[in-house]
Amino acid sequence: MIGLGVWQLQRLQWKEHLIAQIAQRVHAPPVPVAPLLTGADDAEYTHVAANGRFHHEQERYLYATGEGDWGWDVFTPLELADGRLLLINRGYVPRQRLDRASRVAGLPPGEVTITGLLRKAPAARPWWTPPGDTTKGLWYWPEIAAMAASVPDDTPKVTEFYVDSDPIVAAAPPAGGATNLTLPNRHLEYALTWFSLAATLAVIYAIAVARRLRAARG
Repeated sequence: MIGLGVWQLQRLQWKEHLIAQIAQRVHAPPVPVAPLLTGADDAEYTHVAANGRFHHEQERYLYATGEGDWGWDVFTPLELADGRLLLINRGYVPRQRLDRASRVAGLPPGEVTITGLLRKAPAARPWWTPPGDTTKGLWYWPEIAAMAASVPDDTPKVTEFYVDSDPIVAAAPPAGGATNLTLPNRHLEYALTWFSLAATLAVIYAIAVARRLRAARG
């Protein structure tokens, strides 16, 4: 138990460093995204800028909750200058406005510049999460490689990363800001719990030994 408490203190140091690192990257000026898309394993949460053209007709949707209801995060392929398609999480739309015709004002045409946070594609979908429906473009886990592969386009696609768009003032959803930057940090609480259990067990052990000694003397 003492070992587990020490481990939680080590986790506390790691988490505090991670939070500080993310805060520094999030508030830094955006840098071009293209150089970070190849082998940049430590680039997650970097504030980036991406120039290109959206393929709104190829939107993909990830189940999400928001505004006291449920809906979808809109992932739109952005065609970069080098021809690659990069998925941009443009943010949440209520399920009642999933149809693009209901939010035309939120579909910027032509060349655009998007700023946001570079995110690494997460681990494989857990077994308890339903698989994506490629025919409808609906997903329940951010399977970035599968999302990108489902876009019927022969151009190269970025599958290791995607970008969470910064919050924007928009005439229609989505309005960006999908990244949750509030990381749980309860490791000190966990450490104190383990140390308390260790102390309690030590007291119980001492009482048990004392009783045995008294019994042996009697």
